[in-house]
Amino acid sequence: MTNESLRRTVTALALTALAGLTACHKKPKDEQPAASNAPPVVAAPLAFARADTDAQVTLTLPDPIKLYPDLHSRLYNEGQSALTAFMDQAHKDRAQNSADGIIEPGYSHSINWKISAQSPRFVSLYAEESIYQGGAHPNTTFQALLWDKTAHDLIPTAQLFAGGADLKPVNAYVCRQIEAARSKRAREPVTQAATGMPCPKLAESHLILVPSTLAGKIGAIDALYAPDDVAPYAEGPYEIRIPANQLQGLIAPDFADQFGGDPVKDVVLTDPTA
Repeated sequence: MTNESLRRTVTALALTALAGLTACHKKPKDEQPAASNAPPVVAAPLAFARADTDAQVTLTLPDPIKLYPDLHSRLYNEGQSALTAFMDQAHKDRAQNSADGIIEPGYSHSINWKISAQSPRFVSLYAEESIYQGGAHPNTTFQALLWDKTAHDLIPTAQLFAGGADLKPVNAYVCRQIEAARSKRAREPVTQAATGMPCPKLAESHLILVPSTLAGKIGAIDALYAPDDVAPYAEGPYEIRIPANQLQGLIAPDFADQFGGDPVKDVVLTDPTA
C-alpha cells in the first residue's frame, strides 16, 4: 500500500469512528427536552375594582401577603368572585327598582384585608367589609382568618384553643370588657344584660392575633365585633383584647409556644371615644 493510500484509509476510519461517537451521545428525538407551552406563573394582584352607574366594588390586599402565594391567590380570587356577583345582583336589583319607580343611590361593596400579626407559625388577617344595598346606611362586617405556615392552609381560629378547655371564665372576661367599653362611650354604667344583647362566646367571635413585645411571639388575641353584633348599630364596632395572661392553659399545646410577653398597645379599630 502506498503512503497516499494509507493516509486515505486512516482518514476514512477516523471519520467513521467520529460519526459513531456522535450518534452514541445524541439523545433520541423523544428524549429531547420538550418546549413548555404553559404560561408563566403570574402573581395575583393586590387590588380589584369595578364601577358603573349601579355599583362600585373594591378589594385591597396587604403587600406582605405576596410572601404567601397560595393565600394571596385564594383571597384575591374569592374576593373578586364575590364582588363580581355583587355587581351582577346590583344590576338586577336596580333595574327592578327603576321599573318600580324607586330611586336610590348606587350600591357599594368594599373588602379591605390587613395583616394584624405574624409569628413563626401563623399569619393573622382580618378584613373590614362595607356593604350598601339601599337603606339608611352601609353595613359593616368583619372577616378574620388564620393562615398556618406549617400546613400551608387556613385553619379555624377556634382551633387556637385546647380541646375541652373551659372558656367560661374568659367569656365572662370578654363580656365585662364590652360592658366597660359601652359604659365609657355612654358616659354612664351600662350592663350587657340591661341592653338585651347577649354576651358573645370567644371561640365563635372574629379573632385576630396581636403582636407581642417579645419578637416573634403573640401577646394577645383581639375579638372584633361589628355593629349589631354585641350592641346597637349606632354604637359602632367593638374591639376586645384578651392578653396572653388571660389565656394561660386555654391555648392548644401545639400552639402554646407562639404566645408570650405583653401585647403591643396598638389596636386595629378606631376608638370612637378618642
